[in-house]
Amino acid sequence: MNTNNVLRQITYEIYKQRPVMPEKMRTNYRIERANGGLLCDLWFLTVGCIHDAQGGCVMCNYGKGSGAVHWDKILGELKRIMERLTLEFEDFLLTPSGSMLDEREVSRSMREDLCGILKGVKTKRFIIESRADTISAEGLEFVKKAVPDAEKYIEIGVESSDNWILKHCINKNTTYEMFQDAVRKIHDAGMHVTANIGLGYPFMSEKAAVINTVRSIRDVLNDGADSVVLFPYHIKKGTLLHVLSENGMYSCVSFWSLAEVLGHFSEKELSKIQISWYKDYFGEEKSYICSSPGTCPNCEREVLKALDEYRETQNPEIIRRLREYPCSCHAEWKRQMDRENGQIDIERTEKEYRKLAEIYQTDRQPLEQEIGIMKDEFMRRYENEELAGK
Repeated sequence: MNTNNVLRQITYEIYKQRPVMPEKMRTNYRIERANGGLLCDLWFLTVGCIHDAQGGCVMCNYGKGSGAVHWDKILGELKRIMERLTLEFEDFLLTPSGSMLDEREVSRSMREDLCGILKGVKTKRFIIESRADTISAEGLEFVKKAVPDAEKYIEIGVESSDNWILKHCINKNTTYEMFQDAVRKIHDAGMHVTANIGLGYPFMSEKAAVINTVRSIRDVLNDGADSVVLFPYHIKKGTLLHVLSENGMYSCVSFWSLAEVLGHFSEKELSKIQISWYKDYFGEEKSYICSSPGTCPNCEREVLKALDEYRETQNPEIIRRLREYPCSCHAEWKRQMDRENGQIDIERTEKEYRKLAEIYQTDRQPLEQEIGIMKDEFMRRYENEELAGK
């Protein structure tokens, strides 16, 4: 595994302080326009992401489940929701509060129950989400059986194609090679792969994050991803991003960065790139999100409207217009990009690690050991890029 012991220890401490999801929040669904039709996202509570519970990704909080999940109640609610969902969908996304194919979160018997209630779904594409290290033959059989007549997509949270970023900025505990292996398994099973790529990695400048996100999208498309979903990170309560934000070390990226990333791709490539979670879908009462990407009050409503239109139509002309949008905050964002270093600043990363270690009173020995590993791996990364001509 691609483990960072310092980030893992800190994110575990943050996880322990999170409240358990309220019992009443067992299920949820939303319907929106996307990809030229209707998308339904149906969510249900599990024990939660196992990686999260062990000290997980710096940006994630999809809900902390209790030790005892009342599956009968959840299943009953899902059945009642499915009875109401009589529309025809372009995309139907079934998501637990973790990985669908991790049997510690969604058991085989739970999957059998889910197959029983999904029989009536009318959708062009059926989508589930799971970590790269959970892809198995048995799990893929469940996906095949669940909605037989739909195209099947397995959505994997790749975040970045850079193993250094995965380990030292995100604490993903997987490698890019695991994603490449998962692509082969999924394609061999006759199904499709969607790669989720993040925008707004911590411990680096916004410009460096944009550059690495563009590179990651190119990499996953070259390595077999059938589609990409681009996620600009929110700041959620109960995450390391929230701690970094509270201590002046992180802020959400601008919508201009989102447009900038998309502007690097051709019309043909953009047809494979969707955007999601650039806004809070749930509202203040139900959401853990405390800060989101945006622009300034003068233009944010219009920019958000344009992004909604792009999500529905994937019309590349919308991206061109956004990149030329005449607002003073856009001009200031461009000046900021000109000032910033587009490379990862290892000194900044070390400084912020040390500040986090003070906040959480991390033992000196593991901190110094991890910083040494981080620097050594950074130098090897830099040397490999030089050899590759990147």
